[in-house]
Amino acid sequence: MSERRPAPEPEPPGGLTTQLLVDLVTNTLDPGYAAAAQRRGPHSARRWYDRPAVIVGCLLIGFTLVVAYIHTHRGAPEAAKVHDRLVSKVRDAQRNDDRLAKEADSLNSTLRKLRDAALSGAGSLGSQVDREQLLAGQVAVHGPGLEVVLREPPRATKTDAGGRGGSTPITASNILTDRDMRSVINELWGDGAEAISVNNVRLTPTTSVRFAGEVVLVDRVAITSPYTIRAIGNADDLATAFASSAVASRYHTLVSAEGIGFTFSGRSDLELPASAAVTPVYARAQPSPSGSR
Repeated sequence: MSERRPAPEPEPPGGLTTQLLVDLVTNTLDPGYAAAAQRRGPHSARRWYDRPAVIVGCLLIGFTLVVAYIHTHRGAPEAAKVHDRLVSKVRDAQRNDDRLAKEADSLNSTLRKLRDAALSGAGSLGSQVDREQLLAGQVAVHGPGLEVVLREPPRATKTDAGGRGGSTPITASNILTDRDMRSVINELWGDGAEAISVNNVRLTPTTSVRFAGEVVLVDRVAITSPYTIRAIGNADDLATAFASSAVASRYHTLVSAEGIGFTFSGRSDLELPASAAVTPVYARAQPSPSGSR
């Protein structure tokens, strides 16, 4: 009985051996690269135009950078001049506005004196006019009351928005808007306030509080954070009623949740400015063209 020998393992196709796999893992560089480098020698041949082309390219890049630098720095002074001119115009307009406001106050004071002199013998008529002007907010007032301050959370950067009484522009990320102003104002009116101002803008029966662009407009005057709302009335009653209101509770919640600033305190003497005279404009129907129905 003959002994059966195991059949030899078939060789891998294409001459693949284990040593070849080891060489592929340990020596990833193809031997052909080394052979080609050896044939070229230690100094490979360069074409005659390679070095000039590199020099010309570097010169072009340097020239471009120089031109850009000169253009940028040549335009910077002109941009600065334009900025300075705009700032100067804004400041001139603000000074002119302040001058006109003082002139208007002086003329209003003179008008009141002339009116009082003319109505000195009218008795109740003069008192009625005084009351109507007070209700219309056309005279400055002072007295005890409550001061409420709302402030946006601190930001990483701030820019001057040009609004009255603040410096933080309102953006989509701002928390306080015109609705917050109206809620506080309505609450103070309901608590018994006799006169109210927001960032030194006196409220009247025709005052509007709305949002436009990036600021809150109070009677068409732009205001920004911090918002200072002053109300004249019985300081104790105003403070007690406002502290227990849902409006105050909401802003106490926003202080801890959103980081806004919210404070209110009684004042023994507050001064509220007079509002500019406003002439109501009424809509009128246009007469229909002749012959039309």
